[in-house]
Amino acid sequence: MSTATPNPARTRPALGYISADGIADRPSGHVLPVMNPATGETIAELHEVTADELDGIVSQAHQVYESTWRHTAPEVRGRMLGAWADAIAARREELADIEVADVGHLRRETIGDLDSCVRILRYYAGLADKLEGETYAQLPGRLSYGVDEPFGVVAGISPYNGNANSIALKAGPALVAGNCIVVKAPEVAPLLNYRLGELALEAGIPAGVVNVVSGRGSVVGPLLTEHPGIGMIAFTGGPDTGRAIINQSAANIVPVFLELGGKSPAILLPDADLRTAIPSVLHSNFAKSGQSCVAGSRILVPDSMYAQVCDELASLAEKVRVGLPTQESSQMGTLISRQHRDHVDGLVQRAVAAGATCIAGGAPAEDGELANGAFYQPTVLADVTDDNPAATTEAFGPMASVLSYSDVDEALARANATQFGLSAQVWGNDAQTIQHLTQNLVAGTVWINTYRSFHPTVPFGGMKQSGFGKENGFASVAAYTRRKSVVWDLTTDRTLPYSDQ
Repeated sequence: MSTATPNPARTRPALGYISADGIADRPSGHVLPVMNPATGETIAELHEVTADELDGIVSQAHQVYESTWRHTAPEVRGRMLGAWADAIAARREELADIEVADVGHLRRETIGDLDSCVRILRYYAGLADKLEGETYAQLPGRLSYGVDEPFGVVAGISPYNGNANSIALKAGPALVAGNCIVVKAPEVAPLLNYRLGELALEAGIPAGVVNVVSGRGSVVGPLLTEHPGIGMIAFTGGPDTGRAIINQSAANIVPVFLELGGKSPAILLPDADLRTAIPSVLHSNFAKSGQSCVAGSRILVPDSMYAQVCDELASLAEKVRVGLPTQESSQMGTLISRQHRDHVDGLVQRAVAAGATCIAGGAPAEDGELANGAFYQPTVLADVTDDNPAATTEAFGPMASVLSYSDVDEALARANATQFGLSAQVWGNDAQTIQHLTQNLVAGTVWINTYRSFHPTVPFGGMKQSGFGKENGFASVAAYTRRKSVVWDLTTDRTLPYSDQ
């Protein structure tokens, strides 16, 4: 087995896996091409991990957990996480190059994700020596307390749209809690996950603590989630895969954290500042080409403002510059693949067939240098009803829908009339109305006059079919631990059973 670090500058790097043995170049076996979605070029080859290889990776991770990681002092774990964050920050430009080529996000979007990754890891590095147990109400002569213990080896599975954030949000709390982690990199955009795994080793985190594998989700996913050596599963992705993972977790009866996307409402109140709200809501739909779980994709607008808002949304959308993600002038990059572009376009066409009116975009962007990529026009749909596919289905693409409402209670009811409950936006200044909405919206996060606003201290997670569990903060560390209760009887004078015989 080779332990030579793959060179990211190579035209066609071969990716194998990262384990307690270090970095393995691609062995023989099933290989997946990794494509640059903006150009259509093959930029890497990805080895699909086999069942036998995964058995070895998980087994070795357990050995590292038992021999090293569980006995590493919390403050030492924290220093190692901090060193990992420093290594990522020092290679910010290199890592951005990798992610731009692999995913097709704008460079400033990838830089933002990398900066967020560093901030998250540094937060957990600082949290490492501040985790505490709990004492319970005491019975006379007894001491009762709780200890949060790691699972051992956990699995982290994430989509392609936020690789840097995803690995930090899972590995950060998992490692601080004392676990080792097996990260499944997304098959369509794995490069950054592997490079971050390499940097964890370079930062001094023991080999076997952060492991990286990949392959087709339908093949490698069940191998990982049904593996008897995995003690907990953290997954970010779509509802269908989330349901499958719940079923797979039953094989060994292990807990699951799920973040499953959304169809989030953005409610504009009558007193909303449209100069701020309109470009902000639109950007929440077009950031990362709409490949965002918190896109405010159902824009609810008062009847009296509907025509104006539709006109302004359409006008602004038409001006958004779709271009190569490597160009500074581009305001929106590419979708992850042509297959996904076809999915988005199919949803737009079904929405129009069901009665929606396309007032901006509505087709692939294929002119000039975009011809070989997976670009799509920024799209706005009006006359959308609650049962229209555009209002019920997460597009994961640049498609915003505009719906009208007559009063706030109607807006609230319709905002909640979805299977999802990840996030919501409210734009306005009426404090009483805003408070009414925040108390009654069924969403894990409600943003007021802002959007996509994250911080490591603020818990984030879904309700309903957007999943359960929280990322960020102490709540996330708790998800990667299991509580043990200890009851200690301190009495020395007691009546013993059967003492009267």
